[in-house]
Amino acid sequence: MKYRSSLRTVPFWVALLVLLVMALKASPNSQFYQGADKLYHWFGFATLTFTAHLAFPRVKLGSLLMWTLIGAAAIELLQSLSPSRTASLGDMTVNIVGVLTGLGATQLLQHNRRPAQIDRRKKRRSQRTRQRFYEEPN
Repeated sequence: MKYRSSLRTVPFWVALLVLLVMALKASPNSQFYQGADKLYHWFGFATLTFTAHLAFPRVKLGSLLMWTLIGAAAIELLQSLSPSRTASLGDMTVNIVGVLTGLGATQLLQHNRRPAQIDRRKKRRSQRTRQRFYEEPN
């Protein structure tokens, strides 16, 4: 069981590592078209937020939102300290949109998953009730 829960965190750590390497490397990423870096920011933070929720499902969404936004701001500040990189309010805005997209995806996933979980709980509860009813008194 512990193996399964640690395996669940692997996509988060990979996403975090890739995001940090791409955001903090000395030279900016090559772009397929003008403004493609905004797409990279959006996709990176949406992926990070979504995988963070999968890795740590018990963390409240408000906390997840706060920590990913703090991470996004920290990356932008670290970029401003690099001589070849600059911080950008536009990048931070797209980071926020990416985080909100990731949170929205987690809500869609939870919404689609809930009915099956509720059905399983009802089924277990009815099985326990039947077991109690049919048990012989001591």
